[in-house]
Amino acid sequence: MDSENASRSPEFPADLKYQSGFGNHFSSEAIAGALPLNQNSPLVCPYGLYAEQISGTSFTSPRKLNQRSWLYRVKPSVTHEPFKPRVPSHGKLVSEFNESNSSATPTQLRWKPVEVPKAPIDFIDGLYTLCGAGSSYLRHGFAIHM
Repeated sequence: MDSENASRSPEFPADLKYQSGFGNHFSSEAIAGALPLNQNSPLVCPYGLYAEQISGTSFTSPRKLNQRSWLYRVKPSVTHEPFKPRVPSHGKLVSEFNESNSSATPTQLRWKPVEVPKAPIDFIDGLYTLCGAGSSYLRHGFAIHM
């Protein structure tokens, strides 16, 4: 290597574009101008996109420790079609390990609000079961009541 090349610094393009963000929070976009600048969840997103946040930490974590991602989607995630089970042709996968025929669904569901009773009721009459697993007879499992 000659002294002329060693003293010369590498050439950098004059129009460098740095990632926007602070505290090592970065962003990228497929179409220029698709991300709203200086705001996370604007009322109207560019190109008619929908803003959604995926959180990787509990809501009790300090703000500086939050791990989250903002997604700007063409279609909201809640509008997906219901999932259907797919049984492999070999039939060697087992998903049920008990006698019940209940199964969990990855499809997004909603609960209807509980009707407010017209007459006063006591604590026991106000309880109802949301979900559970196992068996109270076997004393193995759990139940969630509201």
